[in-house]
Amino acid sequence: MAPLTLVYQDDILRIYWHEKHQYYLSDWQPVFRKGEELRRAYQACIDAARARPGALWLVDASKFAVIDPADVKWMETSFWPQFIGAGAVYEAAVPPQKEVAKMSAGRTVEKVLGNGSFEISVHATRAQAEAALLEWRRKHAQRGD
Repeated sequence: MAPLTLVYQDDILRIYWHEKHQYYLSDWQPVFRKGEELRRAYQACIDAARARPGALWLVDASKFAVIDPADVKWMETSFWPQFIGAGAVYEAAVPPQKEVAKMSAGRTVEKVLGNGSFEISVHATRAQAEAALLEWRRKHAQRGD
């Protein structure tokens, strides 16, 4: 197992810093939360992004529960702008396995992808997502981004 440092933990989310490859891993748990409890977990992502602007993210949402429609709206208008504003530039994601969770998660990112300042790629496994992160970093280092 690669050296991971726990940055944040509650019952819905664990955020780790991958020491060797220098990226965040957000590991979402199969717990349904909404409102303030859910927002606290997303705030932890914003805080982590502020701590290391430009850091890449591997988001494992494979166990993710459905998102309440009110929280989807909050994510579109508040979370994504703050997360990107904090320096997040690229996320390799493992999508939710449950179809209803996949639909609500997809709705939260549709608008943010249109502005071009943030990229998301979707992968079947955590290993594939990590490979995509490393490849993204290699390509951008070659271009001098």
